[in-house]
Amino acid sequence: MMQKKLLKCIGIVICSLIVLTAVGLFSLSAGETKDTVRPNSKVAVPKYTFTVYQDKLALYERGYAMPVEIFDVYLDTLPKEEQEKIKAGICAESDAEIQKIIEDYTS
Repeated sequence: MMQKKLLKCIGIVICSLIVLTAVGLFSLSAGETKDTVRPNSKVAVPKYTFTVYQDKLALYERGYAMPVEIFDVYLDTLPKEEQEKIKAGICAESDAEIQKIIEDYTS
């Protein structure tokens, strides 16, 4: 009888230690994340990206799955270096940047 109580107490202590360890580790990792992210440092996410849609040059707006515009510029007609740039994504923030990139690839 006494052994059962002792084993039960040991089990409760072990479970408590496991829970406390998990909570502690979670707290530490959450604290590291907050400390490593500086409030003034923001990762620039482009508003627009030129990339590929059905083997053509396309303009995507951030947050949308479908292109805003698809151009009659087939990737296989461009030099390999340009194809790689487009596949990786060409970022644009302003209308002027968009217009310049369109002119570069359509003229």
